[in-house]
Formats: sequence, structure tokens, C-alpha cells
Amino acid sequence: MTIHLRLQQLIDSLDISVLEFARQLGEHRGEKVYHILHGRLKPRYDTLEKILVAYPQVNGDWLLRGEGLMFKLLSSPSAAITTEERLRNMEFLLFQLNERISLLQETNDQLLAELSSLNRGPKGR
Repeated sequence: MTIHLRLQQLIDSLDISVLEFARQLGEHRGEKVYHILHGRLKPRYDTLEKILVAYPQVNGDWLLRGEGLMFKLLSSPSAAITTEERLRNMEFLLFQLNERISLLQETNDQLLAELSSLNRGPKGR
């Protein structure tokens, strides 16, 4: 998943508008964020840093590389993520697993078809 898709998913999970998200990053207008979300710009380091400062519950590994959960699982009560955020994490993980299962099923089907055609071999042998 590309970073612009992860950012869109984050904004959706935070249940805020793109403009509100941009304002939390210190942007007065949402143009830069819109361009990133549509793949016309790649987020710069300072933008990613602003996201992690504005939303400390966001997992940096997930944001940068798509690894792990969207939100950190913190043990500190003052910084703990909500049950709703945990549910969103679980929904996202289930979505990722379903995508992987679909991809593996497609690959399996292709391999079975290939194997079947190899077993039939050319006629006339």
C-alpha cells in the first residue's frame, strides 16, 4: 500500500476532514495534503514528522512503511488509544489479511492451471 493510501486511511480512521487534518499540521489550506492524497506529491520528511507530532498515537512504522498497526498500543493510561481506535486497527488488519488471502488464492489458481496444462502435455507423445 502506498503512503498516500495510508494517509487517506489515517484521515478516515481519525474521522476528520482533509482540511482539518491539514490544519493540524499547520497548513492553512488543504492543497498540499490533497496533492499527496492523489499521488501528485510525495510527503516530505517534515510533513511526516508533523503528522507524528500532531497524532502521537500513530505508529511511525505503519505510516512510513505500512508495517504493524496504524495506532500504537500504549500502556500509559494518559496516552492510551481508545477502544474505537483498537477496533479500527483490527478491522484494518482483517482487511489486509483478506487482501493477502485473495492474492494467494489467485496465485494458487494460476499455479494449478499451469500444472494442469503441463500434466496434459503436447498431444502425440
